[in-house]
Amino acid sequence: MITPSNRKEFERHIDMLAESIEKGRCHMPPDRRLLQGLLNARQLPNRRTNFLTIDESTRLLANSVANFHRPEFKNRKDAEQ
Repeated sequence: MITPSNRKEFERHIDMLAESIEKGRCHMPPDRRLLQGLLNARQLPNRRTNFLTIDESTRLLANSVANFHRPEFKNRKDAEQ
């Protein structure tokens, strides 16, 4: 898994996760800890992500969703099988 190397990339991953959830493309099990982590995520007044409110499950989910959107993953013939 490719992890973000700076704040801008991480915020992009968080935004991709939020968009996937809003559009119904990201389905998750009803895990209380995971849902609580998503609900605790907040933005600062300047619309930046507040890193203090992002837990490890939300961070991992955001990085996973971002990796699924990478062209290398979408174009793999192995993913079709």
